Amino acid sequence: MTRRAVWQRWVVAGVVVAAAILLVERAGTELRVTEPRSGRVLWRARGTPGDLIELRYLHSVERTPIVEVFRADADGMWLVMMRFTSQGAGLPTEGYTREGGEFVLRTNRRVGALQVRVSEIAGHQLIAGRERVDLVVLAGDGALVSLESSAAPLRLRGPAR
Repeated sequence: MTRRAVWQRWVVAGVVVAAAILLVERAGTELRVTEPRSGRVLWRARGTPGDLIELRYLHSVERTPIVEVFRADADGMWLVMMRFTSQGAGLPTEGYTREGGEFVLRTNRRVGALQVRVSEIAGHQLIAGRERVDLVVLAGDGALVSLESSAAPLRLRGPAR
């Protein structure tokens, strides 16, 4: 192979790599609701690192509202806040403050993927941006779902906005 042919191949390879860098991007994070056993994706949305999502439901015994706020990042879900109005079974007993009529727990705890058994009684809902997802309708009463966040897959860049 001649020097010119080698040089041409390196130029072509450089152009291909440059095009890939310019045309492909990792667009933030991807939030998913999956079936843990099969891995089947039931719902997904794109976001930006640090987006906050809420899991809302009623306490199974007290029947009082609970809001868990998570930060969705490339390395998983992070519990950042929990709001509740009564101290029922399974709820925090320390580390919270009182704000109005609510107990508020502020934290920064990595939970990775969060598995939740959804039920009609609790009425589990996921709030992500402007989207409200009824997890019971999505997966079925009694279903186990996993809430996951990771780096979004690579995609072609869209037009500049």
